[in-house]
Amino acid sequence: MKVDPHILGLAIMDLLARDVITEHAHSGVKNWYAYKRIQPEPVAAKLAAIAPVYRSISQGDFPNKVGDALEIILLKTLQTLRNTDPRFNYLGSFLLDRPKNAQGRYVKVEPPQTVSGGTTKKQADFMLMGFEEGIISIECKNYREWLYPSHTQIRELIIKSYETNTLPLLVQRRIHYSTISNFLVPAGIMAHETLLQYYPEDEVALAEDVKRARGLGFTDVTASYDPHDRTKRFFTETLPKIVPSMAGAWAKNRDALYDFALGKQNIAQLYTSIGSPAGGKWKNFGEEASLEGHEE
Repeated sequence: MKVDPHILGLAIMDLLARDVITEHAHSGVKNWYAYKRIQPEPVAAKLAAIAPVYRSISQGDFPNKVGDALEIILLKTLQTLRNTDPRFNYLGSFLLDRPKNAQGRYVKVEPPQTVSGGTTKKQADFMLMGFEEGIISIECKNYREWLYPSHTQIRELIIKSYETNTLPLLVQRRIHYSTISNFLVPAGIMAHETLLQYYPEDEVALAEDVKRARGLGFTDVTASYDPHDRTKRFFTETLPKIVPSMAGAWAKNRDALYDFALGKQNIAQLYTSIGSPAGGKWKNFGEEASLEGHEE
């Protein structure tokens, strides 16, 4: 049975509070947990096997290389889209025919930060042109963490799309269903789940190591720069179908979303503003009402 990540987090907090599990640190990485009754020796042996592997993928420059991997996947997907239908053009690329830099990364050519007079300090990963509704700003996130409504990458995408007068599209490994149904769809923010975490194509051995069931168990990791058919279908088939309706929702909600991204609205107010299924009749009861029943 699959369990949502936030439920696991709550379970860990509960088990710690009840003194059922203990917290361990190894290889400079904290937050490893084990059943309290397990003897120290097998716990130490397990941590000695998996903690260094986790450190190698979570520290240093490797997270940036993982981010690049998904962006290269998107670049190749956009190239396929362009070859399929010449009306589509994109901005943003990697110099894949040149040697990697000193950090072992391909050089990225970023899309512009000024579009039709709209300027942002943020940076989109790619921009896609060809839809009559407007240019699409694409944000790629190759994180292991699932995307929840409170995560900052949604705010960042809102800001850069609003300020450049473009349409937002988020590409992420996993997005929690509540984020899709309660936030992204009613807001007009397009999204695609890759369902895979891409590693650089020359990290096959590391990818196989982190996938081991008795290791980290990250079974969705793949060391490849070849887009999965699911992602190619999203851009060639699904995206053209959803752009008109999602662009309409974005146009209606963009001001409220921008206020939210700047911290001028909280999530409850935003849900009401955009007509989310999780919204309700928001009312500011004021300071006096908030103190009612709490007088000494």
